[in-house]
Amino acid sequence: MVKLYKEIINLIDNHQATMVEQLHQFCEINSGTTNLTGLAIMAETLCSAFKPIADTTELITLPPLSVIDMTGNTVMQSCGDVLFISKRPHLKRRILLSGHMDTVYSASNPFQKLSYLDANQINGPGVADMKGGLIVILHALAAFENTRFAEDMGWDVLINSDEEIGSPASGSLFNKLAHRYQAALVYEPAMTPNGTLAKNRKGSGKLTLVATGRAAHAGRAFDEGRNAICYLAEAITAVHALNGQKNGVTINVGKIAGGEALNVVPDKAVAQLDIRISLPEDEIWVRNELNKIIKQLERPDYSLNVHGTFGRPVKRICAGTERLFHRIQKIGEALGLTIDWKDSGGCCDGNNLAHYGLPVLDTLGVRGGNIHSSDEYILLDSLSERAALSALLLIDLAQGGLEDLIK
Repeated sequence: MVKLYKEIINLIDNHQATMVEQLHQFCEINSGTTNLTGLAIMAETLCSAFKPIADTTELITLPPLSVIDMTGNTVMQSCGDVLFISKRPHLKRRILLSGHMDTVYSASNPFQKLSYLDANQINGPGVADMKGGLIVILHALAAFENTRFAEDMGWDVLINSDEEIGSPASGSLFNKLAHRYQAALVYEPAMTPNGTLAKNRKGSGKLTLVATGRAAHAGRAFDEGRNAICYLAEAITAVHALNGQKNGVTINVGKIAGGEALNVVPDKAVAQLDIRISLPEDEIWVRNELNKIIKQLERPDYSLNVHGTFGRPVKRICAGTERLFHRIQKIGEALGLTIDWKDSGGCCDGNNLAHYGLPVLDTLGVRGGNIHSSDEYILLDSLSERAALSALLLIDLAQGGLEDLIK
């Protein structure tokens, strides 16, 4: 086994330069969640990269979503395609590797270029979250396919395009596919530059408050108007005051909009909320409190409505996940790595996969930091390091580790 480990490490190390080239290639494609053209280019690029090691590749087009926009109107929102890659689909012993091709950086965001911070660090959009992780998946699987153990286990790769907004379109695929697998690996960036993995995760909801009043001329008929912005301001002040009332629950009023012409009393205003919960029952508490606020603010000629869902269930580790962590921890030790994990307030597709009963490790991507900001960076040596870690985990699972997870 020591010889095998060395062979895998050498194989992946020999591809480090290729991995860095792919990082530049991938990250120079803007694939912000709403940039459907960029996402289509990214999907084709990934399809070409994975095709040499895959049996099948498929682009899945998802139906558009009905959402409330920042004007308070119902609109249809399209998301990018899902790339689904499969190997040995006839095998029932199989594992899912999951990632996303979308980033938080829109086509109009000024943060578009990569730059070296030093010989081992690159700053750029999506380098850590999570185009670096997609490269880790690709090279881990390529190395695994070079071993005799590959024939004993099938794998699928699912790369979606709406993860950064909570996977509202692709989330149904996890429900549909989860029963096929004995475990799932997700390639979000490591929790810390040292490579810490995520353990338990909070759940989240994305809700929209729509306040409605009555429009009027701000000069001629001011008293006839009902100012929806002022009404919404009362509501979001009350919503913000819920913070600290229940342990583990936070509500961030993240975005507001309202009004058009300055000389018109605004008849509509909208706020978007990001809610994090620590227990499944916290969702009920949040909704009850929001309903109380709506009731307290009832008055003639005004209305306040809540839209949206809790799309990320709370993630709590199961016995299978704990066994999976201990297996990768032992592999890390053999590589000279200390693998630890800690709880996270963040959410990802690992929340959904764990909800459907799978053992899940969901921060197997690169080491780096400052994600979701123009300071995002990757530690380049983590490309080969994390690819080797995953390749050896795949070998371990193929040799019988899968059965250990589901005892």
